[in-house]
Amino acid sequence: MHGARNWLTLLALCALFAVPLAAQTELRLAPGSAETLQVEAPIAVEAPLDDNAPGTENAVADPADRPTSAAPAVENPTVASDAAQSPIATAPLPADDSAARAALETYVDGVALSLQRGHNLAALSMAVVKDDALWLAKGYGQADLADARALQPDNTLFRIGSVSKTFIWTAVMMLVERGQLDLDADVNSYLKTVRIAQAFGTPVTMRHLMHHRAGFEDSLQLFAVADDDPRTLAELLTQQQPQRVYAPGLRTSYSNWGAALAAQIVEDVSGQAYGDFLRLEILEPLAMHATLWTAPAKLTTAQRTDLASGYKTEAGALGLQGYMQLGAYWPAGGIASTANDMARWMRLHLNGGELEGIRLLRAQTHAQMWTRAYDDRIGAPDLAHGFQDRTFRGLRVLGHGGATAAFLSNMVLVPELRLGVFVSQNSAQTRLAIGQLPELIIDHLRGGAYQARLAVEASDPGALAEVAGTYLQNRRVFSTFAALFGLDASASVAVRSADTLILTMGDEVKQYQRVGKERDLFEAADAARIAFVREGGRVVALADSSGVHTLAKVGPMAAPMTLFGALLAALLLACSTLLGFCWRLGRGAAYGTGIAAGLAATVSLLASLCVLGFAVVTGLLLISLSSLDLSTMAANYPNQAMLHLHYGGWVIAAAALAMLLALWPAWVADGWGLWRRMHFGLFTLILALAAGLLWHWRVYGAPVY
Repeated sequence: MHGARNWLTLLALCALFAVPLAAQTELRLAPGSAETLQVEAPIAVEAPLDDNAPGTENAVADPADRPTSAAPAVENPTVASDAAQSPIATAPLPADDSAARAALETYVDGVALSLQRGHNLAALSMAVVKDDALWLAKGYGQADLADARALQPDNTLFRIGSVSKTFIWTAVMMLVERGQLDLDADVNSYLKTVRIAQAFGTPVTMRHLMHHRAGFEDSLQLFAVADDDPRTLAELLTQQQPQRVYAPGLRTSYSNWGAALAAQIVEDVSGQAYGDFLRLEILEPLAMHATLWTAPAKLTTAQRTDLASGYKTEAGALGLQGYMQLGAYWPAGGIASTANDMARWMRLHLNGGELEGIRLLRAQTHAQMWTRAYDDRIGAPDLAHGFQDRTFRGLRVLGHGGATAAFLSNMVLVPELRLGVFVSQNSAQTRLAIGQLPELIIDHLRGGAYQARLAVEASDPGALAEVAGTYLQNRRVFSTFAALFGLDASASVAVRSADTLILTMGDEVKQYQRVGKERDLFEAADAARIAFVREGGRVVALADSSGVHTLAKVGPMAAPMTLFGALLAALLLACSTLLGFCWRLGRGAAYGTGIAAGLAATVSLLASLCVLGFAVVTGLLLISLSSLDLSTMAANYPNQAMLHLHYGGWVIAAAALAMLLALWPAWVADGWGLWRRMHFGLFTLILALAAGLLWHWRVYGAPVY
C-alpha cells in the first residue's frame, strides 16, 4: 500500500489546504453514537499560555495554572469601549533596533538560502514584523523560472491557501461587534437560502464553525469545483452539504466547507457579497492593495505577471504545477497576497485590531477572538475563534497555515514578543521552510535553540498503557467512496515508559514526554505538543500538534491494518485455491464427486477469480491516482478507476455470499479431505470479513465521490 500512501498524502495536501502545517492524521464515530457523548461546554476566557520550556531530560515543565471550568461565553462584544487598549498595543518600543534587524536579516538569509538549495525550492516569500514595524520583507529565488522573474515582496503574489480563513473570522468578529451576529445563535437564523440539516438535537453555531467543531464530515467535492463553474457559493453549499457526524462541540474536525459556510453567513448578514465586504471593509482600509482573490485564469495580464508560478518535482528538476481550482469556495482558501500586504495583516492582529490609526475591531472584541471557547485540552494546541493556538517554548503562538497544490504558507503571531512571521513557497517538496522558519526566528530573537533528546529506555508504562493503540483522524469522509482515502489517515501510539510515548504518523516517528504532572499532555523535543481527550475517564481521542485535528481511538476492527490484512489473506487463499485447482486437473474423481463437491469447487474457483480481479482493479486505481493533478481535479474526480473498484466491492460481497451458501456442500462433499474443507471454510470467513470491511470503508454501498 506504499503507492496508496503516496497518493493519499498528495490528496491530503489538497484536503488540507486549510490545514495547519503540522498535522495529517485520524475512526470514525457512528453518526448516531455521538448523541450519548458528553459535549464540552464553551468557555469565555482562557489565560494566556505561558508554559515553561522543557526543564529536565525525562519531563517537561508544568504549565501555568489555567481555568478548567466552563464559564458563560461572551455574547455581545459591542459594548467594548473604543478607547480600550490591547496589552499588545501598549508594549514599549525598543530605542534602537537597527542592529537586531540587521542580525535577523543575516540569519534569515542563511537559513532561507540553505533550505532553498537543500530542497530545490523555486522561491520563498517572507515577511517579519516586530513592535508594529516591518523588520523584513524579502524574496528568495524566482517567482517564475522560465522568465527568470525575481520575487518582489511588495508585488509578487503567492496563494496563501487557508490563511485566507483568517479574513473570514475577522469579518465575522466585525459583524459581532456591530451587533449583527451572535456567535452562539443557530446559523440557520442568519442564512437566507442555505439550510443546515438538523442532527443530534443541537443547532450549529458560528462559534462551532470558528473552532471547527460543527461536526461535519470532510468533503472532497469542494476540490472538484472548477474556477469557471457558474454556481454561486450558496448553491454549492446547498448541493454539497456534508453529513453531520459528530455532535456540535464534541470533536475538532477541520472543515473547509464549514469555513465557506461562515463566509456565506457574512454575505447574508452584511447584505454584501463576501468579496465586496472583504475589499471595502478590510483590504482597502488596511491599504492591502495587492491582495486579491480572482481565480488565476481570470486575472488580467498585469495581475497574472505578478502571480508566482507553482512548481512540482519533475525529471530531476522542477516542472510547472497548475493552480488549484476552488470556484465559489474561494473564501476558504483562494486569496493571493504579497509579503508586504501580509505584514500589514499581521500588524493589525498584533495591535489588537488596529493598524496605523485604522481600527477594524475594538481591542475587547479582538481579545475575544483570540480566546479559546473550549477547555478540553488546556495547554495543548487548539483553536481560538479560527486562529490556531499553541505553545512554543513557553510562548503563546497564534496563526494559520495553508496549502493549495504547489503553494504552502504559514502565518505565525507571537503576541508576547509582538512578533509576526509570514512565509510562503511555490513548490511543495518539503514543509520545512514554512514549518521551521518561524520557529527558528523565534529562537533567534530569544536566544533559544533546539536540543535533541536521548531515547528513553523501555520500562513499565504503568497507567499510561491505556493510551496505546491506533487512532484514526476525525477529519475524513464517512458517507461516500472517499471514506476509503481515510485509510492513510491513521496514527499509532506506543508507550515507552510511565512518562514517555512514541507517536507514529505516516513516515514520522517522534518521542513525546509528559509535561510536568499533567495527566494527558505531552511534548516533543521540537516543542510540539499533543494531548489525549477523555470522556468518562476513558481516552477517546488524541489532539495533534496543529490544533485543528483530533484522532479517535479505535479498536482492531476499525483499524486500517485490519482491512489490509483481510484483503491480503483473501488474496493468498484465492491463489492457493487456484493452484489447488490446477494441480487437480486431470487427476480424476478421487478429489471430489457428486453435486455438492462440484458446487463447492465451482464457487471457490469463481470466488478466487473475483478476488484476483479486485486486486487488479485496486492496482489500476492506485496507478490512476498516482498521476492525479490537483489543478485538474474538477475534470477528473471521481475517475473511472474509483467506479471500477466500487463495482469490484459489490463483486466481493457477492462472492462472499456465494461462499457462505456453499459452505455446507463443501463440508458434506464426497472425496474432500479435512484440509480442503478447512481451507474452504477459512477462505469463506476471510472473504466475508473483507466484504464487511469494504462496506465499512464505503467501497460499495455508498455514492462514488
